[in-house]
Amino acid sequence: MKKQELITAYKRMNRIRKFGEYVHESTTNKRSIETPFVGIMHIQTGEEGYSCALIPQLRDDDYLSTTYRNHAHTLARGMDLKGLAAEVCGRVTGVCKGRAGNMHAVDQNLNFIAGFGIIGAGLPSTCGTALASKIKETDQISVAFFGDGAMAQGAVHESLNIASVFKLPVLFVNNNNHYAMSTPSKNNLATESTINYAKGYAMKTYHCDGMDFFESYDVAKEAIDYVRSGFGPCFIEYDCYRYGGQFEGDPQDYKLQEEVDYYMAKDPLKRFREGAIERGLLTAEELDSIEKLVDQEVEEAMAFALNSEKVGPEDIVRDTYADVY
Repeated sequence: MKKQELITAYKRMNRIRKFGEYVHESTTNKRSIETPFVGIMHIQTGEEGYSCALIPQLRDDDYLSTTYRNHAHTLARGMDLKGLAAEVCGRVTGVCKGRAGNMHAVDQNLNFIAGFGIIGAGLPSTCGTALASKIKETDQISVAFFGDGAMAQGAVHESLNIASVFKLPVLFVNNNNHYAMSTPSKNNLATESTINYAKGYAMKTYHCDGMDFFESYDVAKEAIDYVRSGFGPCFIEYDCYRYGGQFEGDPQDYKLQEEVDYYMAKDPLKRFREGAIERGLLTAEELDSIEKLVDQEVEEAMAFALNSEKVGPEDIVRDTYADVY
């Protein structure tokens, strides 16, 4: 892995974490300003490792689908932080002109299909773009991100089946954070490891510590190469943890403290920092510099958002109906 790849990955990991912390602090009255965010917020603190290990390895013309919990995936893809901040604040300068909000804030210029609000809804569409690539005989791949709760959805199993039958170039990425909203996976799924479902559809599978950047990177590289080489679909289960609740304001009284402590000790940013220094890949001074830079980026992004014009009633039907001349 080249040094610049590591620098880019750590910048993006920090953008995800620090923007998520800003959202959390402002929605829990830990900042002096009234929260500027529109609607319910879903953050991905704790899921930075696998996101920034896998997504930067994709090509610009590869397709991605994500969920309503999408900040890690979009920022890992390189989406403009100012555009994201403005979008979730309902401003016209947002990446979707302030009308998608938190749950659908994706940039289609980065080949995102959508941020899907319905659980598991991204997989059928991702199979669609994969089928298009197969028909056109390109070597593009399509990547679907989804949580463990989606494994109880029929559309997910239909997608896994058809991808295997037609050997579609699709990479299924399951971020198993062990909760479907507030329901533990042990109370929701017949088998807690989601690769057991994928194995039933005769596809290649990987299980990986999604909070370890370096392990996640190696698994992602192998899986991406496998799919792009035309061998058919692949399924990665990234074992990870959602540090926040299902939404900002969730009391999280369904979590045990010993469980929280266990996963906090596996913090992906802390492990990246320690691993990079131990391997002689980056120095502590270089990592400190990145962290300070991202602190400034977040403040600048929020200032940009708050100084931008709010979406108004006149914007409701813009880009919905064709202009009539």
